[in-house]
Amino acid sequence: MLEVEMNARLQAGMVAAVNARVVRSHRKISVLPGTEARSDSATTAGFTDIAIHLRDVRDRQRDHGPHAVIECKRVTGSDATLCRRYVVDGIDDRFIGAKYAGGHRMAFMAGYVLSGGIEAAAAGINRYLDNRGRAAERLAPCTALSASWARSSRHPRPSSQPPLIDLHHAFLTFPAGGQTAAPRC
Repeated sequence: MLEVEMNARLQAGMVAAVNARVVRSHRKISVLPGTEARSDSATTAGFTDIAIHLRDVRDRQRDHGPHAVIECKRVTGSDATLCRRYVVDGIDDRFIGAKYAGGHRMAFMAGYVLSGGIEAAAAGINRYLDNRGRAAERLAPCTALSASWARSSRHPRPSSQPPLIDLHHAFLTFPAGGQTAAPRC
């Protein structure tokens, strides 16, 4: 399955959860497919995978941009190229480089685990970080959510405010037949 199709399925599942009122603030959240992101008013920074809009933030701050961004990447623990792309194209380019969520203290990533399981995927990403002297940025079990599929990491942002960004990672697995296994929270 292509990453674009996986993104569409994840976004549709998130919309279904909001519509089913699984989310406490369901009337205040919009889950949108990827949109064009801008680093300033004239420069396109790229296309986000999934954008979250919060009505309260929009009304209070008059901010009509995405209030949370989810960057999605395919990953397999045994595939060093996919682990590198998760870090370089996802963590580094999108969030540390402030292409997305420049003024935010936190952002989100979804890792589509193609094979090998969640533990192997997180270990592969951590191996990549360790090999580049970035052990302090390792993905760790999420303290805010006790779930086997959730991880968190903290990264310095040298040229952006705020100077640190916390990333929350959801690793999604796919059973035989290609259907997404929904994490339970």
